[in-house]
Amino acid sequence: MRKLTVLLMTAILLSGWMSGACNPAHVLAEEQAEVDVAEAAETPSAQEEMAEGYTIGVSVYDPEDWEAIAFRDYFENYLGSAFDATFYYNAERIDTAEDEIAFITELHEAGVKGIISFLSTYIEEVLPVCEEYGMYYVLGSGTISDEVYENVKDNPYFLGTIGPTTEEEQAAGETLAENLSALDENKNASYLVVTGGSGIGNEMHRLRTVGILTKLQEIYGLTYESSVEELAELTETTEIETGSDVRITIFPGYLVDGSEVGAAVADGEYTIVISAMTIANAITNICSAEEASGYDIKVGMLDCFTDQNYAFFNEKDENGDSKLNCLVGKYGAIVGPSFVAMCNAYAGYAEDFREDGSAFRLYQTYWYAADTDEFNELYAQSISTYENTYSATDMMQVLKLYNEDADFAAFKEFAEH
Repeated sequence: MRKLTVLLMTAILLSGWMSGACNPAHVLAEEQAEVDVAEAAETPSAQEEMAEGYTIGVSVYDPEDWEAIAFRDYFENYLGSAFDATFYYNAERIDTAEDEIAFITELHEAGVKGIISFLSTYIEEVLPVCEEYGMYYVLGSGTISDEVYENVKDNPYFLGTIGPTTEEEQAAGETLAENLSALDENKNASYLVVTGGSGIGNEMHRLRTVGILTKLQEIYGLTYESSVEELAELTETTEIETGSDVRITIFPGYLVDGSEVGAAVADGEYTIVISAMTIANAITNICSAEEASGYDIKVGMLDCFTDQNYAFFNEKDENGDSKLNCLVGKYGAIVGPSFVAMCNAYAGYAEDFREDGSAFRLYQTYWYAADTDEFNELYAQSISTYENTYSATDMMQVLKLYNEDADFAAFKEFAEH
């Protein structure tokens, strides 16, 4: 009996060994399962990654631009400290879609999982690259056309846009034109209208330019040779027909260092410079032209409530006038909601913050300053808005990592308040 028992046990052991030897997949599956469990234990969850700190890419047209600097100050000195976040900026200017794609590739190679962009012109070209890399993308403060939005809204890595409505963008241009034309006492001004990327796909610049030309036409009773929409898309410097003594020259293109505008006004031909984008780097050039020609040139632009523009409003030019006369602009903390959107995506909740399954479109408004007193009042608010507008405490209420009840409706209200 003892021999029989030993033989039976040996047979069972041999049978088990043979079964494993003949079925290595079974053994490998068990071993792989053990490896997966071990790796899962070692790999932090999205929430754990967030709690340990994270890096977000930021793409801007020009890292030396004062609006970009104001946004950067808010990101790094306020949000970076509050949420242990790091921001990875492009070191060089971004002038083309290829430039932004190269920066996105740089972010991807550095392990960055999301980008807050302030470049609306190239969005259709760059989003497929973001999808390929699995990188989230949000337009931090800007506007795109309805047509472009329809083309990109279903990209799962496109979170959405946050910025002024199309109506607000056009109204910004109209406000500039209205305030600057009020300074033309003789109603015979010569305007240099800086249109930026209006003719090459920048929807924000195009809408503002349409607003500028529409309001000037209304105020002076002008007769244009083409529709304002066609004029806004000019890509060459052009003096347009107005049917009056009022002169208007369209000056398209992005500026390199501001000297382009300085050269354009150097001979004293223009009494008003009105810009659909920031020309802060040209104001010193304009002041030099005033000094050389003896002309008084009024200046208004779209920009931000920055320290630099504070100086321009409060310093006098050759004629005893403010160097900057009118500003439609943003404030540093206006980019707070884009940070919240990216944080929710990083934490694994991107789908919870889509609007009816698509990328969201959220809206904010501009601030307007038609003189030094108005600018100074708004500037004082701007530099104190970190706690008053989009504070870290308010953000935690719409960050699902900190508040499990946070949803898109609450985020929308937070962004648009």
